[in-house]
Amino acid sequence: MKEIPKSKRYALGWYNEGVTHLSIKEYDEAKDFFEKALGVIPDHPDFLIGYGDVLYARGSFKEAYQHYISALHSEPDNYLAWEKVGITLLRLGKYAEALEIFQNLAELNPYNGEIWYALGLAQLGMKDEKTARESLIKARRYKPNQPALWFTLSTLEPSPAEAIPLLQRGYHIDPTNLDIILELVSRLLAMGRTEEAIQYCEKARAMAPENPRIHELLQQCMDAVS
Repeated sequence: MKEIPKSKRYALGWYNEGVTHLSIKEYDEAKDFFEKALGVIPDHPDFLIGYGDVLYARGSFKEAYQHYISALHSEPDNYLAWEKVGITLLRLGKYAEALEIFQNLAELNPYNGEIWYALGLAQLGMKDEKTARESLIKARRYKPNQPALWFTLSTLEPSPAEAIPLLQRGYHIDPTNLDIILELVSRLLAMGRTEEAIQYCEKARAMAPENPRIHELLQQCMDAVS
C-alpha cells in the first residue's frame, strides 16, 4: 500500500471498513467508507481501487474503469490497478485493449493463474481459440480453484462427454455457481442423463426460483421423461 502521512492514517480505518463491507456485499456501507477515505486522500490508489470495486460489483463498469485509471495516474506501476483495468475492459467488450494489458501482466508474473485466465478470455474475445486454450491451460496449472475457469474450458468442448467432467470440477469448487449448474443441466440432457439433469435443475431452482432459464430447462427435463 502506498505510504499514508501519519496525520492522515485515520483514513486507513475507513478504508479497511470499506473492504470488510465489500467482502460481505454491503455495497452502500462500503461506498460510504471508501468515500470518507477518499475525502482525506483523494488520489490514494488503494482507496480509488476500493471505490472502483464497489462500482464494478454493482455493474457500473465504465465508472469503475475511471477509478482504476485514476489509481494508475497516482501510481503507474500498481499491478492490481492494471489487473482491475483489464478485467473491466473485458466486461466492456474491449478485448484488444484487455489483451495487451494481460500480456504485459503475464510477463511480469508468469505464475499468476488469474492473469492467465483473464488473458485467455481476452484471446477468446479476439476469436483466437488456439492461443486461448494455451492460456487457459496455464491458468489451470497455476490456479485450478477458479470455478469460472472450468466453465470456460467446458464451453470449448463440443462433446458433452468431455465438457461434463470439467463442469463437475467447477461445481465441486463452487456449488452455488448458477452458470456451471445450468450448463451441466444442458450437457446432461444432451447425453440423455435426464435424472441427473433434474437433480441439478432442482438445486438451481432452490437458489433462484424466479430465474426463467431454470424453468425452461426444468420443462425440458420433464419433457424428456414423459
